[in-house]
Amino acid sequence: MDKWIGDAVGKMHINGISQNQVAVKLGVSYDYVNKILNGRECPVNAESRIMTAIDEIIENRKNSVAD
Repeated sequence: MDKWIGDAVGKMHINGISQNQVAVKLGVSYDYVNKILNGRECPVNAESRIMTAIDEIIENRKNSVAD
């Protein structure tokens, strides 16, 4: 398993982000995100797309709290 997957899962856990939330942000299914985060799928740009989605969810939460 790639190190970035552990980093992504850890960041999701710390920030209370579910795989379903990441899937919705990416416009893909929960099952697809689950396969990637369990190392069963390795699409091109998966790391950057998933990490960006996680960061955007965190940023959106910060902006929601600030409003």
